[in-house]
Amino acid sequence: MKKDETFLVRDCSTKSSSEPYVLVIYYGNKVYNIKIRFLEDSQQYALGTGLRGDDKFGSVQEIIDFYTYVPITLIDGKDKSGIQTEQCYLTHPFKLNRRYLLP
Repeated sequence: MKKDETFLVRDCSTKSSSEPYVLVIYYGNKVYNIKIRFLEDSQQYALGTGLRGDDKFGSVQEIIDFYTYVPITLIDGKDKSGIQTEQCYLTHPFKLNRRYLLP
């Protein structure tokens, strides 16, 4: 994963019904992990912590489709000020190569 705007969706390490997945994006030599939340009351998905505005989607695929055409804001988790942001599109789905699975 060495190309900007490469992304994949993986299971959340603390997988729960409210946070089932993580959107992983490679951009600017950094890897960003954005939680995908499942909103039980509306049966929709949303990105991040919910502290900023919430776009809601009917499926994870809808999230990917949306951010293919609209830039997603990436926030560096190490920057406590929250000022350092980047914007990118979800352009390159990460394709798992079988050779990575071999011992």
